[in-house]
Amino acid sequence: MRKRTAGLALAAAALLAAAGPAAAFTETVAATGAPSGVVAICPDGITPTDVHVTNGDGTPLGPDQRVRTTAVGSTGVGAWIAPYQGSPPPPAAIRLTVTCTDGS
Repeated sequence: MRKRTAGLALAAAALLAAAGPAAAFTETVAATGAPSGVVAICPDGITPTDVHVTNGDGTPLGPDQRVRTTAVGSTGVGAWIAPYQGSPPPPAAIRLTVTCTDGS
């Protein structure tokens, strides 16, 4: 019985080794709110890797909109429309979409 158990363990280890590294875990989080600022937080243990800001309905912002983003801790991102002289008025709402990845 002992030989068979050891053989099964070796076969399982060989299968895991042949499968290669695990694929990176990704999750997308989004927050919609006032153009004065929204924050999206990735789940614990994964970090923001890709950030997009759009109008609240998901359509692209105008070409002259000035968007600012910043890190919020190690797992979050904040975004807001930074008005400046001559800029168009901000949209009624903005949507912040963040891709979060575990780095593997």
